[in-house]
Amino acid sequence: MNTSRILLAGVVAGILYFLGDGLIHGVLLKQQWVVILSAINIDPEAAMKSPAIFAVYDLAKGLAVMWAYAAIRPRFGAGPRSAFLAGLAIWFLTVPVPLLGLLPMRFFSPDFVAQWAAYDIVPMLLGALAGGWFYRES
Repeated sequence: MNTSRILLAGVVAGILYFLGDGLIHGVLLKQQWVVILSAINIDPEAAMKSPAIFAVYDLAKGLAVMWAYAAIRPRFGAGPRSAFLAGLAIWFLTVPVPLLGLLPMRFFSPDFVAQWAAYDIVPMLLGALAGGWFYRES
């Protein structure tokens, strides 16, 4: 494993995740977020004005995807297929699984969870593919 390349590729993937999440949550799911946050007396505009925590989260996802990609390369080979598999695995662990765990609390509706998960798979896979392009073994 090439740690410096995991970091570089993880930052690339993380940037794409940050941009993708901004589009998903700031545009595609914005109205649903307004309803959800207003119901618990949180100003939706104020809640979205601090992007630092979202940037850290997306960077962590990018690093996790690139670590997974580097780890599975010996078994699955280098290239887009392995990057796709790493992106799919990390998407599964960071989006649908935690959201399914929150469904019993009824904070999110099943439709909202399904939309979020469906929208989020696109930037997760694109970020994994882009990061995989930057990753090289030493």
